Order: sequence, then structure tokens, then C-alpha cells
Amino acid sequence: MAINDGYIGRYSSDTPARRRSALSIALRVLSALLSILLIGAMVICYITPYVTPDTLGSLTIIGIFTPVIYISVIIMMLVMTIFKRWIFAAALFVVALVGVPNIDKFYNIDFKRPVEKPADRSAITVMSYNVRGFYNDNGERVVDDYVKYLSAKGVPDILCLQEFSSDTTDENPIDSLYRHTYGTFYIHESVESGNVMLRTYSRYPFVKSSQGEISGQDSGTSQWVDVIIKEKDTIRIFNNHLYTMSISEEDSEDIARGKILQDGGRVRSIVKRIADNSTIRAKHADKLHEVLRSTPYRKIVCGDFNDTPMSYVYNTLSENLNDAFVELGSGNGCTFRPMHNVLRIDYILYSNGIEGQTYEADHSATMSDHLPVIARLKVLR
Repeated sequence: MAINDGYIGRYSSDTPARRRSALSIALRVLSALLSILLIGAMVICYITPYVTPDTLGSLTIIGIFTPVIYISVIIMMLVMTIFKRWIFAAALFVVALVGVPNIDKFYNIDFKRPVEKPADRSAITVMSYNVRGFYNDNGERVVDDYVKYLSAKGVPDILCLQEFSSDTTDENPIDSLYRHTYGTFYIHESVESGNVMLRTYSRYPFVKSSQGEISGQDSGTSQWVDVIIKEKDTIRIFNNHLYTMSISEEDSEDIARGKILQDGGRVRSIVKRIADNSTIRAKHADKLHEVLRSTPYRKIVCGDFNDTPMSYVYNTLSENLNDAFVELGSGNGCTFRPMHNVLRIDYILYSNGIEGQTYEADHSATMSDHLPVIARLKVLR
């Protein structure tokens, strides 16, 4: 009996140790797998800007979540360091280090931002704004709210609007605002779909403008105008609305809450839509890039790209251009209100020979699902 008691005692005391050992092994394996997945995802994020979406296929969607993946890599690196798993910690550190030059495309640290210069009367104000047909979150048409906002903010010298829903009977209130503010103003518009337009307003005269749309209706639209600034300098302004991501408001909310993971079929549908539409935007970007390269003037490129800074579209269109947020912005660069304010998809880019002075994505403007982005730019002599 004593022998049996001793045997039972030894078996009982060993069981918790074995369980702890099994749990430890499981955690080590799980953390190793998670580290490998994060490293792989981060590498895909890094190559996404340089590879066409039709090559990457469904993996294109990974680039959208670059900030989340990057933060996860940092956290996992710290975990591996604490548990002295040096090989994984070192691999994660190297992957994180490679991404440092991309941080300011998403988040600009205040101490890196140049000191804001005093207002220069020779500078021009440029605003880009996707106005969602002038409908608010409740589906109400609120053109007057935009007029009030522009009046309070200051009517910009150049205003690039996307998803502008035209009034066919009366003068649009924004037209009236420009007429009241500047007396003479200029408009160029291109059809996006139906009565939805790209519209560019300018207080400065047009020399020339694009005839027809670049890329075309229902698959993303771009236009350009050549503007004479201060009667001396010709600048080409590009107003762009690239093809949608096809993520509905319901999709955005469910993705943000993680609810979408409960429906595998819906996840596959969203991933396929994003991949297919990324390919459409890439073809548009390639076509637009050729126009940008052949432009004989200094240029300002504005609009809703429907793609993040870690994308083929952004990398293609920003070639040899300065990004107003990267150069002048502060804090979180998001411009799209849904999905917890993590997406930056609206841009103001400008070429050398133009000096950026200020930049803002105005979070106080909540009429649309996009934020207006505003920059003060000076054309150098």
C-alpha cells in the first residue's frame, strides 16, 4: 500500500509540471509561427509599392494594413526579447528597421516637422475634398454645410472636388461662394458617373485643360488644368478620383469590430473585390503617370487615390513629387473617417520648384466620409 501511495504521489506531482512543459512548448511554437507570419506579411507590405496588384493577387490587401502589421512586429520583437529568443527577436528587429523610412507616410512625429513659416501672401491655398455627392452620414444633402465650412475656413485659391453632384437647374452654392469671394473664377469638370463630376475651381485663369477624362468613367477619372499664378507662372493642377475600394460603410464597421471574421464567404468576397479594384487603379495610375512625366510645367497632384502610401498606385503617382503630409504634416495622417481613422487615401503632392508651407487634414469637417486636405504652397521663382 505504501508503494502504491508513493507511486500515486509521484504521478500527481509530475502532472502539473508536464502540463506546464506542454503549455510552454505550445506557446513557443505559437509565438514562432506568429513571428514568421508577421515577418512574411511585413515583407509583402514592403514589396507592394513596387509590384503590380495583378502579380500579387489577393496578397495586395496586406499592404492596406501596414501600420497595424508594423506595430504588431514591434510588439512581437519585444516579447521575443523578453523571453530571450534572440534569433526571432533579431529577425523582427531587422524587418522593423527596414520600415523606419516609411513611418512618416502614416504618422509624422512633431519634432520632425519643420518650423511653420509665417504666412506668405504670395503662397496659394490648395484643397482637395471628396464630398460624397454632398450627402452626410445620415443620407441628407448638405451643400449649404460645405458652403459654411469653406466660408469659415477660407475659400481656397484652388479647390479640387471629387464626387461632386452637379445641380442642373440653379447655380451651385459653391459657384456663388467663389463668385462672391473672388468676382471672377474658373471651373473645369469631368464626368465620373451620371451627374457625379470631378470639379476643379480656381481663382486664377486657365491656359489649357484636359479634354475628356484620363482613364474614363466608372473606372476612376482624372483631369488637369494649366493655371497662371500671379500672371507669371504656369502650374498644372491634377484632380483625381481613382477607382473605389468597394468597401461599404457596413463592411468598414464590421472590419473595424472584427465581426467580419465570422463570415468566411464575405471575407473572400471583400478580399477579391479589393484585389480586382487595385488592378484597375494600377492601370489608371500607369496611364496617369505617363501624363505626369510628359508635363512641361511644375505640377500639383491632388485627389482621392483610394489607396494607402504602401501601394503601387501611390508609389507610381508620387514619383519625383513631394507629399505635403510627409513634408509638413503632424500626427496621424488619416484622411478617411471610417475604420477608426487609420487610412490615408487623399493626397496633395507637388513637384520641385514649389515650396510647401503648411498642411492639414481637417478632422473638424464631418460632412463626408473623407476629410478635406489643405496645403499652402509657394511657387518659387
